[in-house]
Amino acid sequence: MASHTPGRSDGAGSGSSDFESGLDYGAFVEDDDAQPTQALPRTTEEHGAQRTLAFDRDELAAAAAGAGTGAGRSGAGSRAAGAAHGVAGEDITASRPAPAPAPSPASPWGADRYPSDATVPASAPAAADTRTPEERARLPKAGPRLAQVLLAVLAPLVLLLGAVRLVATPLFLWLEYHRPGFPADPYGFSTADRMTYGSAGLDYLHNLAGPRYLSELTFQGKPLLSEAAVSHMTDVKTVMWIATAVLVLLGLACLLLALYLRRTSPGGVRRALFAGALGLLVVIVVLAAMAATGWQGFFAGFHSLFFAEGTWTFSVSDPLIRLYPAQFWVDAAVAVAVLALIGIIAALVAGAPTRRRREMSQDRRAQLEATRLRWAREDAHGVR
Repeated sequence: MASHTPGRSDGAGSGSSDFESGLDYGAFVEDDDAQPTQALPRTTEEHGAQRTLAFDRDELAAAAAGAGTGAGRSGAGSRAAGAAHGVAGEDITASRPAPAPAPSPASPWGADRYPSDATVPASAPAAADTRTPEERARLPKAGPRLAQVLLAVLAPLVLLLGAVRLVATPLFLWLEYHRPGFPADPYGFSTADRMTYGSAGLDYLHNLAGPRYLSELTFQGKPLLSEAAVSHMTDVKTVMWIATAVLVLLGLACLLLALYLRRTSPGGVRRALFAGALGLLVVIVVLAAMAATGWQGFFAGFHSLFFAEGTWTFSVSDPLIRLYPAQFWVDAAVAVAVLALIGIIAALVAGAPTRRRREMSQDRRAQLEATRLRWAREDAHGVR
């Protein structure tokens, strides 16, 4: 049994029993299992001295049993009861094994401050860029490569849609109707009639008018187009408007990609357009072979991509077919292919990887990296 006498002398008078926290005055002992156990006994003041008693498990059990039955104390029980002096009959409770205290975080304001008293900064400072100026001056690689791939895919689509848009104009219609060898209408349309009504049909594809624009067209006092023909022309108009919107969006995307590549990858625009032109050339050759070997199947397959089955087939005597016969669509496909080939040739000539162009791209890249290095060094020294 151990005792502790804080502060007071033994000559002070005895006082009432008070409960004190074991965190302040308790003692720790090891039981048979070597498990730390904290005792929370009653404290007494004996002859003016405050005494705190700590018992092991056997002594606590013996003291509690002796106080409840009033039996004589012997051995370890008598020693525990005699030391208690005045607390016989009171409950003595032993706490459960005390957990090890959690380590407190280090205070940023010094070891003499409690963690709860310390004021934690609202936000930690951002990590500094540890890269050297040379590393920061290097041009990116992943972004420009992705931009080149996108430009190589989107630029051919812009070229094709632009060629289609150029063909769907009254100018091409006039060239078709007046070119030698274009078949005449066997049902009575003159070239002037075809120009008048054919131009009205093309205008309808690009204006904001409704189906009534075509329904009110008359020929010899009768409606020119049937309801099914007007409905099909409305479907064609929807496709044309969507194609025009896609053309504008893709054109803007190609412009942004080209500007990005000019700043990050010298020669990247040229390489992307060259690769896209080669790919489009292969596609046109394949489509031309399919159209040459089976025009009817090619024409039907093209229409089935955009229009519902049965909505685009008409009799050869229908005014819509008389205005735009099969030869018109053959010539339109050839015109689109020719315009696309012109764009392809221009891209191949302008983007051919010659030695001079490669050297110019390398020089431009070296200039950009030198400029970026100068900026990085100025930033590092706080000049800029």
